[in-house]
Order: sequence, then structure tokens, then C-alpha cells
Amino acid sequence: MSSHPVLPVLDQLARVIGASTPEQDTAPTPCADLDVVSLRRHLLGGIGYFTIILADPDGDQRPDPRAYSGPDETEVLVEAIGELSAAVRGALAAGVETVSVRAPALGGTFPGDYVLSMLVAETVVHGWDVARATGQAWQPDSAASEQAHALLADQIKPEYRGSAGMPFAPEVPVSPDAPALDRLLGFAGRSPDWTPTLVTKGG
Repeated sequence: MSSHPVLPVLDQLARVIGASTPEQDTAPTPCADLDVVSLRRHLLGGIGYFTIILADPDGDQRPDPRAYSGPDETEVLVEAIGELSAAVRGALAAGVETVSVRAPALGGTFPGDYVLSMLVAETVVHGWDVARATGQAWQPDSAASEQAHALLADQIKPEYRGSAGMPFAPEVPVSPDAPALDRLLGFAGRSPDWTPTLVTKGG
């Protein structure tokens, strides 16, 4: 069975989630209008969705990841991340990288390796969001950040940014010589220097 860059990122995400405290649930995050607990719920919906589609690439069970309505305690998300890691390992063993995965909530049917890249982008960026909001380190392998950046560069069109209802903020200028994670964050509309103390009204 081959490995994949997303597996160590998922391990890091579980550690960061597990180390956050209930007192931090209302802390702001780099995601506009989302506090820590709201971001955790977002992650629960997405992680549950990836678990389902990787376990059954051509299946009919395809819930709306935005409609997650279950419990949102940190322990629940840590357990869900463990289930996703197991699903990734099983999918890799079954050769998911070479088959098509039906993922309507992500925009259609995609090659398995592309879906895994989507998962890398989701976990690297949102892992940083949670870590930064809760004062923790976030150091994914540079290859994971590069893979996530390449995926987002393929997905994010200019018209998807900035205006009301669009999923991405405007790109934040970052030096081309900056670390891979900083360049990814800037492209994803985040300042690598963001901290909760720098949040301003409307920011």
C-alpha cells in the first residue's frame, strides 16, 4: 500500500484539535465569520464527506457536507479524523488514485488522485486556521503545501473571490521566496501573519 502526503497532515490536525480547549471555542479564526467551534463543525461535515466518498468512490450515499447537524465536541472531530485516515489507507490500498470518485458536493466526478489533493488542501489550510486561532504550531510538510497550492490554483477563479457569497477572499500578496505554506495561505486569501489579536471589525 502506498502512502500519501495527507496522512501525516491528518495526524497533525487530530493533535491540534485535541489540544484545543472549550474556552477557545468562541475564539475568532482566519475564516471570516467563523469562530473555532463553527470551523470545527465545518470540518466535521467535510471530513465525514471525504470518508464516505473515499470508502465508496462510485456509491449513492452522498450527503451534503454543509448540512452537518451532529455533535461538535473536539473528541468527536478527533474520532472522525481517525476514521478518515483509515478510509484513506483503505482507498489507497484499493488503488483509488487510478479510479473516478463521484463527489457532487465538490463539483462532479474526479480522478481519485485529484480528490486526495482536494483533501490535502482542505486539511492543510483549515489545520492552519485552527492552529493559529488556538495558539498552536502548524508545520505540514512543504510537499503537502505545494500540492494544496497547485490544487487551489487549478480551482480558484478570479470571479470566486471577494464579493458577497463567494467562497474565497482576495489573494494576499506573499513573497515568491516565502515558505510553501505561506505562499499557499496567501493564495487562499489569508495573511500568514494573522493572529487573533490582529482581528479588526470586518477583518
